[in-house]
Amino acid sequence: MRKLTVLLFLITIILISLTIGCDRDEEHIETLIIGPYRTECPSFSGSDCYLEFNEEAGKWHFFYEGIQGFDYEEGFIWTLKVRLEDRGTEIQDVGRYAYHLIEVLSKEEASVDERPPRNPLED
Repeated sequence: MRKLTVLLFLITIILISLTIGCDRDEEHIETLIIGPYRTECPSFSGSDCYLEFNEEAGKWHFFYEGIQGFDYEEGFIWTLKVRLEDRGTEIQDVGRYAYHLIEVLSKEEASVDERPPRNPLED
């Protein structure tokens, strides 16, 4: 687990260094941590959302967007490298960005019964 934490830290540092000074129109890359199950979104649509781990807050949040190219499988905590495509602000009822999978960085087995899932950055 310690190796995963170090790996995530190194990936974050690399991604930050690559994006510093980037122009707004250039490609934007992020690392997402996606939880082991989907859950009903707290919205009127009744659709399911991924859970995303927010490192700054240290807890899971609803992730309302889909991730193009991602074959989700329940029972794993996924660390993904994604490219964000700016949709602009003109489109209503969708998020500002479309997410495209670049690479699966890790796929770690996790319980779907644990609500909320464990902190993926703790040993």
